[in-house]
Amino acid sequence: MINYRWFAELLFPTRCAGCGSYAGRPFCSACNASLPLIKDPACRLCGRPTLYAVEECPECRGRVRNLDATVALAVYEEPLRAVLHKLKYRNGWRLAPSLGAMAAVRLAPLLGKGYPVVTFVPMYRRKRKARGYDHAEKLAAGTARALGLPLCRLLERTRATKAQSSLDPGGRRRNVKGAFRAVGGELKGREVILVDDILTTGSTLSECARALKKAGAGRITACVIARDLLRKTDPVPTAGFGK
Repeated sequence: MINYRWFAELLFPTRCAGCGSYAGRPFCSACNASLPLIKDPACRLCGRPTLYAVEECPECRGRVRNLDATVALAVYEEPLRAVLHKLKYRNGWRLAPSLGAMAAVRLAPLLGKGYPVVTFVPMYRRKRKARGYDHAEKLAAGTARALGLPLCRLLERTRATKAQSSLDPGGRRRNVKGAFRAVGGELKGREVILVDDILTTGSTLSECARALKKAGAGRITACVIARDLLRKTDPVPTAGFGK
């Protein structure tokens, strides 16, 4: 017997992604109000909240490379943590348009007069096939649509990598080093908005930006839904990363 209630919830979700209450929309008013949004001032390079505006902060100095700026929607805390877990692991791809549009609101005032292209940090092809979708691609589509900008696949993950969440900062850098390449030809100075779900140490985004710069990209702005502030960092590497 078909479970019509389950089928309807799949097509037209009514539960809040944060607390699970019936809300008739992706976020109930309480969870929407409690999202730990990041407001200025913030570190220009890594998006971390700061007491005053800085070009780079002690957390990202020497670690976040090849990016020109980062915009983060919110701190990686509840209820956003539960929302992103559902987006990635519980077939919650329908949350992506709303999250992408919210990130676009944060990003829009910081855009220049150019016409940047929006892209994303790609999953490895086997992992994407197993999951059925790429959550970063879905987020990027929502951001691009809200800003009226083109969405293009500019990167390819060349090999499977371990989950970054299981590694220390040094391990994260080694894990993604050389794991991305640009696709689609020369970018010839084109401004790029690089979308992902979470920034912790910045290793993945830095490596993606390195590949884009190598292909000729101009200014690269990372746009993430969450900025993780809880993880400790290790000493800054002296050579060999992001060169």
